[in-house]
Amino acid sequence: MKEVKIKSYAKVNLVLDCLYKRPDGYHEVEMIMQTINLFDKINIKPYKEINVRTDHPLVPNDQRNLAYQAALLVQKKYPEIKGVEINIEKFIPVEAGLAGGSSNAASVILGMNKLFGLSMTQGEMLEMAAKLGSDVPFFLTSPTALAQGRGEKLTQLKDCPLLWLVLVKPPFGVKTSEVYQNLNLIHRKSQTNIKKYIKALEEGDKDYLTKMLYNILETSTLKLYPEVYHLKERLKKMGAKNVLMSGSGPTVFALFSSQEEAQNFSLKIKEEALQVFLACTIDGKLYKERIEENAI
Repeated sequence: MKEVKIKSYAKVNLVLDCLYKRPDGYHEVEMIMQTINLFDKINIKPYKEINVRTDHPLVPNDQRNLAYQAALLVQKKYPEIKGVEINIEKFIPVEAGLAGGSSNAASVILGMNKLFGLSMTQGEMLEMAAKLGSDVPFFLTSPTALAQGRGEKLTQLKDCPLLWLVLVKPPFGVKTSEVYQNLNLIHRKSQTNIKKYIKALEEGDKDYLTKMLYNILETSTLKLYPEVYHLKERLKKMGAKNVLMSGSGPTVFALFSSQEEAQNFSLKIKEEALQVFLACTIDGKLYKERIEENAI
């Protein structure tokens, strides 16, 4: 096979809660993660060495890039592979809380498995993905999942009903490590009920899913970056039922039941400094086909 082309999807957190800080330095989390149809395009082909190319000035092309690290792990397991050329066309904003880098890494594992006919099982790929970061395994499972532990313990959930998102990214990035370092759980009280949210997914209750979004990391990010707080409030005043920050931020999003409603809302946001994206949730059929067609 000469090359593999693969879509590398973004994700949002519909619910993100941190229970406590673990002895290993990670936080014990409970998250409901959802894949959306905002994606990067990745092209992978055999090469004399590992070479990563991107069209974004803020994305490194060396070993700091998770896609590069993913290729290294595959090469270590299969030393007969001399290298790969990985071209990443970026559409997912960088340092945005949408896990673009983690998604790229998972896509490289999938793509190399197909390109070289490695016949890795999903279990083998998940084990490899977990070494790269807490979010990476999610992109090798299902479009809607409950993540626990440090994020690597995944339980497939019923597909989220079709919802439309308007995502808005401020003109700056956020470092996840900084957000977690400033997270104070001493006075934490449970603000959400994961079981109720999972039940709403099972029942397809769009009203509950839209209104009961929650992210404990907002308590840290909004203090560090008050611009995110002001953006959230502005979007609410414009008519969004609820606005949530995804991951560690700074991207925020609002959910809508229809494409028309989401499009009309997105047109209200005219500030040039903001990046605005229209997307929708992905169903299991599409995601399963993506994984199966790239896994020998």
